[in-house]
Amino acid sequence: MMTVLNNINTYRLQYKNQFILYANYLLVLYAFFLPINDSITRNLFTIILILFILVGDIKNKIIFAMKNKVVQAFVLFYLMYFFWMFGSESFDVAMFKLKSYRYILYIILYITIIREDFSYKILSAFILGVLFSEIISYLMLFGITVPYLPYSLAGGNVPFMISYTQYSIVLSISLGVILYGIVTSTQNSLTKILYILFFISASANIFIIQSKLGYGLYAISIMTISILLIMKYKRYWVIPLFLVLIIGGYAVAYNTSSTFHNKVNVVFNSTKQAIDNENYSTSVGVRVGFHKYGYELILQNPLFGLGTGDHISDYMLYIKDKESNESNYLTMQRNLESGGGGSLHSEYLDITLQFGLVGLLIFLNIFYQLLKYKTQDYYMKTVQVLFITILLTDAAIGGIFSVSKIGKIFTLLSALTLRLYYNKNGDKTD
Repeated sequence: MMTVLNNINTYRLQYKNQFILYANYLLVLYAFFLPINDSITRNLFTIILILFILVGDIKNKIIFAMKNKVVQAFVLFYLMYFFWMFGSESFDVAMFKLKSYRYILYIILYITIIREDFSYKILSAFILGVLFSEIISYLMLFGITVPYLPYSLAGGNVPFMISYTQYSIVLSISLGVILYGIVTSTQNSLTKILYILFFISASANIFIIQSKLGYGLYAISIMTISILLIMKYKRYWVIPLFLVLIIGGYAVAYNTSSTFHNKVNVVFNSTKQAIDNENYSTSVGVRVGFHKYGYELILQNPLFGLGTGDHISDYMLYIKDKESNESNYLTMQRNLESGGGGSLHSEYLDITLQFGLVGLLIFLNIFYQLLKYKTQDYYMKTVQVLFITILLTDAAIGGIFSVSKIGKIFTLLSALTLRLYYNKNGDKTD
């Protein structure tokens, strides 16, 4: 038996560098399929995990990862769900969340298996995955379907993700990354042209889907890149150019896209009705209602919240007594997802109701640690600031960790911007 184990260990050590290389190529594929297909990414991650184990040195890798304050912030956030579930009245829901959120811990694996020379490859693969989604989205617009593709049921020209809100997030991240590349790239004219075409296609794609959040993220993505370019390169000329992009983009969309035109009108009318008449029976109004009653409930448990998974049932009981308008109540009830995936369509509300202000600070600490993280690579810092800005905006009316697809993308992109365990040769970094 010992001979067999020794032979296995010898084989493992002999092919260690190959295992690392294979894992990185698989991560490139993983990043490409991340915005496209859950089943493929699950299978790829399983193989990557096996290779990670075969490479070994796991103890030292965990020690390396846990010295990183960003990783500490991610792990602390996950542990919060674990500790707050004790005493929870919805223990089964708490366990469901703990199991569903385990991908948060993937960041340990990412920074201890990704090689430095693969960080750009992985990011590029993710952007290409979004580009592929765009192509399919345009085909859907013209009624063309591609056989054997795993289309989602989201509708609204969203090919793969479960909602147009999720799709608009990845589009806006890609849009910002490409825009930065257009301004700073020193590559040949053909590459520049491809960047510009991708930017135009991503911009147009945002306006033909039904995401109200996406319409706002279009401007936020461009403004974030503008500020970063000015801070680093003093390129003040981008201000008028980007203002034209933003104003022009909205003007063209409003006059050419019936989807955008109608959604903008609905947002203004629904918001006015919600504020003036307390009408919470629309898609916009229901979010206003969630925030109104959510803040009231937070004040009852401000520091430590209600406990993991307890907030949805407690919220429904609260508004049942408070809301006299049956239409408002039924709309809010329908908009709350059933089971363990219940959400108030706001990461800030969900976290604060469950864990109080302490939990909210633990959540925000992730973004704080990312922003203060020092890196010599300004391009990766730009990507980091871009997705942080977009996700913090999304957290007001949507989910990050409560939506596993977005949470997985956030975790992977965060890891790419950190110091990695392996250098470009597969050796441990100094």
